[in-house]
Amino acid sequence: MTLNAALRLLAGSVILISLALGTYLNPAWYYLTGFVGLNLLQSAFTKWCPAMTIFRLLKLKEQTCATGMSVHQGVHIIAGAAVLITVAAFMFFAAPQWVLYITAVVGASLLQSAFTGWCPAFTVASLLGFKKAA
Repeated sequence: MTLNAALRLLAGSVILISLALGTYLNPAWYYLTGFVGLNLLQSAFTKWCPAMTIFRLLKLKEQTCATGMSVHQGVHIIAGAAVLITVAAFMFFAAPQWVLYITAVVGASLLQSAFTGWCPAFTVASLLGFKKAA
């Protein structure tokens, strides 16, 4: 498993678990969902998040792009922005709860992409000009 796949696996899992906890236990768990979205977004630009440190210690293979931003970074931007926007809309702007279904779809998509190597955000990122990682 590559570092980017492991990161998507972790992010997707935490998004889905925190959404379930927020729905069935306490809405404060949605802050964890938002935190994951924020981490995805900032890791796209900095190429670092707390989980990446652990994955690097585990010697997971990194995929990098020689020039420009990679498709993986594009996926992080798309997923992170979608999660942040939907969670913020629900928590702070009284959007209906079905908005969190979008967040769940993003989480499930990240989770499955860790195993299949593809999700719709990969195609969108490629169309937006992000480069294939080596």
